[in-house]
Amino acid sequence: MELFSRDPSITYDDLKNQSPEQFRAEWLEWKAKRDAYMREPYGWLSLVSIDWLENGREKTFASFPGTWRQDGDTVIYTPPVDGPTIVNRGEPITGPFTVKVPDVGDFNLEDFYNGDVRAQLIKRIGDDRQFAVRVRDPHSAGISGFEGSPAFEPDQRWVFPASFEPADHEDVTVGAVDGGLSHNETSIGTLHVDFDGTPRDLIVFEQHNDDSGAHTIDPETGERVYLNNRANITNEGNLLFRDQTSGKETYGGARVLGFDISDPTTVTYVDFNRAMNLPCAFTVFCTCPFAPFQNTLPLEIRAGEKTPPVFGSLED
Repeated sequence: MELFSRDPSITYDDLKNQSPEQFRAEWLEWKAKRDAYMREPYGWLSLVSIDWLENGREKTFASFPGTWRQDGDTVIYTPPVDGPTIVNRGEPITGPFTVKVPDVGDFNLEDFYNGDVRAQLIKRIGDDRQFAVRVRDPHSAGISGFEGSPAFEPDQRWVFPASFEPADHEDVTVGAVDGGLSHNETSIGTLHVDFDGTPRDLIVFEQHNDDSGAHTIDPETGERVYLNNRANITNEGNLLFRDQTSGKETYGGARVLGFDISDPTTVTYVDFNRAMNLPCAFTVFCTCPFAPFQNTLPLEIRAGEKTPPVFGSLED
């Protein structure tokens, strides 16, 4: 998830003192950047399928050639013998490709290419389902049919004074949109928000990335050790929240605000006009966390992105 955050030198007073015309013009620039991000060739709208592996079973999927087999913490992908060339990390795969991940957590593991169609092997936290293959096609109907995210009109009344208090990192397990899964989030601090005289403390999580293949090499065995999908992320915070529009005018699972926390003293406001939908609001082919209970607001936040059309069907 991209942050699209403002210059951290901009303060709460700066935003409140802008003319409504200037505030709206800057929001329109932000929205154009946000919509362009959603149209990226391998972004969330490129997803065309998600298929879960089953332990001890070999499986094939219509959306990508080859076979997949899970044996405990290990997945073996075998490309077709007489078929298209499958590429991983820039090199053709000529035989079985093994991925082993003993750790519990959220991982984006390896990408496999059939031409410009990409299959991403992921691991999530679940009892029966842990490994999945999700396929991205830069020519998807999701991208071609996207007309921009619906949103409330920008309004400075939805900018509130706030401060960020960093804290020791702590893993927090939250529910997921898919009821059979959960997500391992890392709490990194608290956002103290003043809602027109009513203070509220909101949990801030560490930002995620959607890249595949982050790893280190075990110096003793020489084996690849995969890193979770919060690897290589620094100075970025995620605020997942729900409010009284959630499940009505806005996406029910959560919306998200991202902000730069490289210098906590520069965090002086929260602007709900830039609240973004999670990927699961756009497509059924991904997994997303719910907002923690503490971040459920007892008011309507009529700002930011509204519920968009959903692309795809798990029955396709």
